Amino acid sequence: MKDHRQLVQIRMFLFAEAAAFAIAAIIHAGLPAEEDGHRDAIIFESVLAGILVLGYSLTLYNRSWTRQIGIVFQGIALLGTVVGRFSIIAGAGPTIVFDLVFYRAITAILLWGLIVTILAPTFNVLSFTCREEGAKVPD
Repeated sequence: MKDHRQLVQIRMFLFAEAAAFAIAAIIHAGLPAEEDGHRDAIIFESVLAGILVLGYSLTLYNRSWTRQIGIVFQGIALLGTVVGRFSIIAGAGPTIVFDLVFYRAITAILLWGLIVTILAPTFNVLSFTCREEGAKVPD
């Protein structure tokens, strides 16, 4: 039963991260403090939300690949977040307080989700049974 909870945890991280990026894009689209709405930030955050939603959808389609899908898609989102943070530092991205707080928080959440996903046990594709790394498999 613990194994099923870990799959749900990975999925929930993917879903929550996608929702966070979608909400950030919506906020950028309608934030009154920004004159032009920072179209690049809207597109960037929408793409990252879409990537994470795709990862979430793939975990529903193939349960045995949940861990691998989580690692790949959260890794892509984390890389994108690092690029976003550097654009803010370089002055190319939006520099309102919301962005500074959001990128710190989402980076921490992505790292946390990636660590949880990496530490989750792998699953046998054919029988969907949990196999701990280094554990003996009965013949």
